[in-house]
Amino acid sequence: MTTMTTITATNYWTATAAATASVVSKKKHAPGFKLTADERAVKSDEHQFGLCCSCDSGLDDRSDFICDYRSNGGFALMCHACALYYTSGGEQ
Repeated sequence: MTTMTTITATNYWTATAAATASVVSKKKHAPGFKLTADERAVKSDEHQFGLCCSCDSGLDDRSDFICDYRSNGGFALMCHACALYYTSGGEQ
């Protein structure tokens, strides 16, 4: 009984990961500010962790972003799509 449960769980997670990967790979992400400074201030207040430093997407959960460390010792919050965009040389 345990073996069957393990196989079913493994198949479920494998299928879920494959489906997520196919959705993510089809989406093209190009960062850029789309809001004015006033619009960013209002939208930032609506999200728990503010906005992505590159594309203005809202960050509501700690798993939505990474800390992008800057050369001056500071950091900015960046969504995973922007991080992937910049680490892949701007091509997706």
